[in-house]
Amino acid sequence: MTDQPDGPAEAGLRLGHLETDLSFVTRILRTRIQERNALFYRAHGAAGGEVAVLCLIAMNPGMTQKDLARAVVLRKSALTKLVNEMDGQGLIERRKDCADLRLNALHLTPLGQERLARMRPEMTALQDALLAPLSPGERGMLFELLWRLVGSLEDPSGDDAGPDA
Repeated sequence: MTDQPDGPAEAGLRLGHLETDLSFVTRILRTRIQERNALFYRAHGAAGGEVAVLCLIAMNPGMTQKDLARAVVLRKSALTKLVNEMDGQGLIERRKDCADLRLNALHLTPLGQERLARMRPEMTALQDALLAPLSPGERGMLFELLWRLVGSLEDPSGDDAGPDA
């Protein structure tokens, strides 16, 4: 955490149009979330993106690396590096896709499943703490609106993973 006020308004700054600027507000929100999650990532020695990758593969065993890149919106080069590291740590494995031998199907190893199971309770607690100011109905509305925005901004080509994908 920082010694700075909670935000620009609390510091006595006028925000004007920035109060409703999506990029400005979400940048502040992302920074606050990263600050709150930093201890979790340090405690578990987890790299950025690793938790989402473990969760997605656990829920979608056999997914391709291309589908994973699209889901986490990472550049192909960044995701390849992360997948290689996680494979090297024994958390995930690549298996040839039965339908298309050119593709690798991603699966969690027992070690990856164990790591995810160890982190899951703390992940849930972190989410609950981040969303504590909102009622259950407001939480549902927040995610409904956020996913609507995400859907409206998706790349029509289906390639949301960035220019290297």
